[in-house]
Amino acid sequence: MEEQTIGCPFVKTQERIYNLSKGVESLTKEEHGLFFDAMHRLGLPNEVKQAAVALYLDFKTRPIGTYNASRKNLKIFLLASVSIAAKVTGDLRTDPEFESKMFVSREKLVDAEERMIRSFGVQDSIIPIPELVLQLTKRQMESMGESFARQELVTENEKEELVRLSYDYLDAAVERGLDPMMSYRGRAAGVMLRAVRDLDLQVSRMDIARAAGFDKGSMGVNANAIESLLKDLKSSESNGS
Repeated sequence: MEEQTIGCPFVKTQERIYNLSKGVESLTKEEHGLFFDAMHRLGLPNEVKQAAVALYLDFKTRPIGTYNASRKNLKIFLLASVSIAAKVTGDLRTDPEFESKMFVSREKLVDAEERMIRSFGVQDSIIPIPELVLQLTKRQMESMGESFARQELVTENEKEELVRLSYDYLDAAVERGLDPMMSYRGRAAGVMLRAVRDLDLQVSRMDIARAAGFDKGSMGVNANAIESLLKDLKSSESNGS
């Protein structure tokens, strides 16, 4: 099968990547209501809705989709599909808004996202998992940079340099054998911690953990794994590449 890539503009490749032959008509009345509510509250465009519906329907057909059998779990996996679809399409408004507008804890959302992403690796997927995780990691780093700028932890110029260097470090970590099963949030947190340190920015480990949706302890595990891959890599190497 020819390798597909997910990137911007995502909409142009959406129908090629996702099987959209089944749309909102395949949802139950309750699911349709939850999707409509999420899209309305978050103000997301139609292409995010289409991608989220396709992700959610695909997830339900997979073994791990049995988690969705309980009404208690229905909303969280549906919201996770919206979150993933929004990030891949480059919509950075959603991450900080889920807790306040959708009344869901970030910890539960992160767990549901990870379960969905892992499910796509169980069998042949409609989405090439390495490219999906790479795109989600980059979007997460951009979102974290925006968060730091909003909190005035960094200037706009520092934010741009932080994201650029984080991209370089992410590429280097992938080349050096980054665990393909590491979560995209874990990757983003670990790489950005290294970049923040090398740029001598006043952003704490807790700031990074919070922006990634992790507690400090969980972030430390991922950061150590990234650091072991980048331990002999200097920021000057990246700047001169």
